[in-house]
Amino acid sequence: MRSVLFLLLLAGCATPSRRAEGPVATEVDRVVRDLCDKRVALLGEESHHGSARTLDFKVELTRRLVEECHYDAFFIEAGVYDFLRIQERLEAGQPITQDMVTAAVGGLWANEEVAPLIPLLTRWLRAGTVVAGGIDDQVNRGTYAQREMTRELLPALADPRRAECGEEIERYMSWRYDDTHRFTAANAARIQGCWAELAARASTSRSHGWMARNLERFFARQVAVMSRPPPPDGGPTDWSTFNDRDQSMFSNLEWHLSQSPAPRKAIVWLATVHAAKDLRHMDDGGGPPVPFGAHVRARFGEQSFVLGFSALQGKYSLASTPRTYVLEPARAESLEAWALSSPSADRRYVDAQQLRARGSTVARPVNYTWMTTSWATVIDGLLVFREEAPPRPLAPASTARAE
Repeated sequence: MRSVLFLLLLAGCATPSRRAEGPVATEVDRVVRDLCDKRVALLGEESHHGSARTLDFKVELTRRLVEECHYDAFFIEAGVYDFLRIQERLEAGQPITQDMVTAAVGGLWANEEVAPLIPLLTRWLRAGTVVAGGIDDQVNRGTYAQREMTRELLPALADPRRAECGEEIERYMSWRYDDTHRFTAANAARIQGCWAELAARASTSRSHGWMARNLERFFARQVAVMSRPPPPDGGPTDWSTFNDRDQSMFSNLEWHLSQSPAPRKAIVWLATVHAAKDLRHMDDGGGPPVPFGAHVRARFGEQSFVLGFSALQGKYSLASTPRTYVLEPARAESLEAWALSSPSADRRYVDAQQLRARGSTVARPVNYTWMTTSWATVIDGLLVFREEAPPRPLAPASTARAE
């Protein structure tokens, strides 16, 4: 009997977050408990990426998931390229710096709230505790991808294609376009062709080949967008570009996970509009959006979890820029108002069971726009703050981009 009790105590110590049950459990304890045994934890945020309390919570949650729940992979809605370069350096026994990790994470999150994540991620990467990667195929400004990647990948092509592609791609990367030299669908198609050739080269390294495939997908999307006639005013939303991008992000997640011989537990940091399991309620006649999270749910089922965030009131910004917006006070009938009906609560976690029990209701966790749906079909849990605030930029946020 004593040995059984000892084993039970030992099992309880293996996941310390599970000891915080009942009224003593904090909101972060409850979230950790729900996520601890999952394979993929999708940590959302409002689609402007400018909610300070959300970001601060996500940093602390990431730390606890790694240190207490043994998550060993971290992927973020940033360009795949700089993280692949970091992985190459680690495999070659070369040092990586916090500046490299900061650039890889990107300007969207260049703020004081996310800053504590950088030394944590750098330490985990150096120790081999965690692998990290970007899931986006877009090229962020001020990064290795923009400044150095082209010169490293182009030698796989022979002249004259190397010179032709180099000139076209470098013009794009430094954005040397004007009234005389405009960026057109024809430019994008030529650049796409260059990356397609590079992706097909047998001599291209594994990471360089994957960079080229991502760039091919990105420019194929550019060609499609620029070749498409403008939508009619008031017409239905064309989700094709959104869907293609989210499919590309999921391809990157699958590729990252395939590089490890053993299954990993992955944190994915991204906007809730991408993390969502299902966004069919957003279909206005142009077909439903198919987010990244829908692909994750189809692949991992109940072993994945989507966490959303919202607020009763406050302000938010366009990423880490000075452009701030005031949140309309929550509607009386909203999920947010119900969650924080107690005036003493500063934040509240609404779990999956509570979301299902509420049924179809109005809320705004996707992009601070009120929508009515059964939110249990969109997310698995929702953290609501009484008041949001814009993040505090670390530096001029010229690298930030909108969704």
